[in-house]
Amino acid sequence: MKYTLIFSTKLERSDLNIFYDAEAFAEKPIMISVPEIVKFLEHFIEKFEEVGVVEKLSGKSVSLKALSGKAFVCESDKLDKDILDRFRTELTKYLEKCCSNISQNGLFSDNTNLDISGLSELIELRNYLVKYTNSSKKICQKGYLYIMVQ
Repeated sequence: MKYTLIFSTKLERSDLNIFYDAEAFAEKPIMISVPEIVKFLEHFIEKFEEVGVVEKLSGKSVSLKALSGKAFVCESDKLDKDILDRFRTELTKYLEKCCSNISQNGLFSDNTNLDISGLSELIELRNYLVKYTNSSKKICQKGYLYIMVQ
């Protein structure tokens, strides 16, 4: 399974559906696909609200087109701090494991390809979350972490 992580500055919704609005995204989404990081992310989003994602098409009449079976959303300032701390701990242990594997097998070994991919994804995820979960900017505090299932 893969996930796409997006930070949205606003979230338009109708009941249990949210409307996909690329203009509300703070920056380019990131893909989470390395199996161990996916597992950690699934623990992280356990308390997020599960919603359907639909696209609002422009024109005289508004029609809806489903994009994804489900997504998970949470307002940044309402993130469960204990779950966020556990997520940080899991990612730190994974970082240590990858570095250890690379050290043992050698940087150019074929056995380290998944570790290198994992480190790359972990750093991108870390930078994204630091930007949007530690920010004192009001727009970030009132924004939403939005994780779509791919």
